[in-house]
Amino acid sequence: METNAYGKPIRDAELLRRIKKARAYQCLHDPQGALHDPIEDAPDIKLTMRQVERQAEKESSIQGMGRCHDVWGHMRRMLKTEHGIVWYSPSQMNTHILFD
Repeated sequence: METNAYGKPIRDAELLRRIKKARAYQCLHDPQGALHDPIEDAPDIKLTMRQVERQAEKESSIQGMGRCHDVWGHMRRMLKTEHGIVWYSPSQMNTHILFD
């Protein structure tokens, strides 16, 4: 069973499916890179992702350590509520990496 960076099992079937898909892509294209949610590669979603990321950066009040998690949290919320997109952050996709 897949576990997160803290050793806890991942029970989200969709997240596990996307991790598997991202690993398959990564093996072919960027074996050393971090995984990203494959939904980000969809042509009709790329522009939305960039716009939401810019807005999330503006909304984040945290500077320094932990900022990425705050930005990703804003992005996840905005994508779900405003666009109906379920997105998994880099920390969710890269279960073996601890982000600041």
